[in-house]
Amino acid sequence: MSNFPRPSLPGLTKRTVCSISLISLLVLGAQTVSAQEYKKITRLGTSQSMCAGGVETLEQLQEYVRNNPEAFANVVANSGSSVSAQAVADAVLAGNVTETSFPVGTKMAWSGAKVKGQYVAHPYREWAGKQSFAGFAVNVSTDCQVYSLAIPKACCNLSLLSVAEDTSEQCAEPVVAAVEEVAPVAPKLGWVPFVGAFAGTETRPRYETAWDMDMRDSSGIKGIRAGIMKELSEKTSAFTQISYYDRDGINGGNIYPEDNLAIDIGLERRLSSSAFIGGGLGIWNIDDSDYRDASVFGHVGGDIGATNFQWILEARFFDSDSDHLDTISSNRMFSAGVRYLIK
Repeated sequence: MSNFPRPSLPGLTKRTVCSISLISLLVLGAQTVSAQEYKKITRLGTSQSMCAGGVETLEQLQEYVRNNPEAFANVVANSGSSVSAQAVADAVLAGNVTETSFPVGTKMAWSGAKVKGQYVAHPYREWAGKQSFAGFAVNVSTDCQVYSLAIPKACCNLSLLSVAEDTSEQCAEPVVAAVEEVAPVAPKLGWVPFVGAFAGTETRPRYETAWDMDMRDSSGIKGIRAGIMKELSEKTSAFTQISYYDRDGINGGNIYPEDNLAIDIGLERRLSSSAFIGGGLGIWNIDDSDYRDASVFGHVGGDIGATNFQWILEARFFDSDSDHLDTISSNRMFSAGVRYLIK
């Protein structure tokens, strides 16, 4: 055993330096998202439209409201706003709306959307298209506050433009001043446990007694994992996970263990409503100090329909002290898997 190379963590290769750069970029992304800035939107009538195909006339909008009574109610509830969704629906059905156009630069405290079949409200949106968009303006009063809302013809995505005090006679009597509502309450960021499974291939230098030296060895690998994710912002999360994996097809004669445990930490960022990218650092073979290795990994994935299941493709590269097999091609792992978010 004296000739067997024992990996050491202090001598990290330039692959580990790359991982630090990856983590830094994701952290910067999390800090940017956390600022309360208006996100510019340039298209309407996308897959997140509340009414597929849009509407052209008030009659069509009224028909949509009659056939989908829960749409406006769910958006308002998700936004945290105090406006009465029923008052908005009643105004539309009574024809108390104004057909108009909304100029480029129109800011919305929140804008409704339909995501995976659920009506939600996205905070801080600004219209940044090439020209004004056509829609309906609606003004309703709730608790002596006048809410000005927009309903774009292209998507029916109910949006809050502004809130002001109601100066009508009914609200003229002195009352405790109400705080002007400029934006919805930000959604609570929580912890999300998850479990998953994966399978792939691993290529590593492994000491073989017959040759008395390291030999490059490829084997199949399959495993299960569990972890927890901490939401840092609407799009960015930190996570940690522990994995159990089993190797299949290790060359005969080497003394490398066939199964081990691993632990990872990393960051993950949403690219869209359904796709994400992530990466981080890991220690593999944590239960066997003779074969423990540092690693850096990255993954891409996406939601599977409207479920809590996600698919993931991962690439991982290991640090190695082998004298002649220390390249990326000799210290890598590729896998595909699924993950289930418990929420």
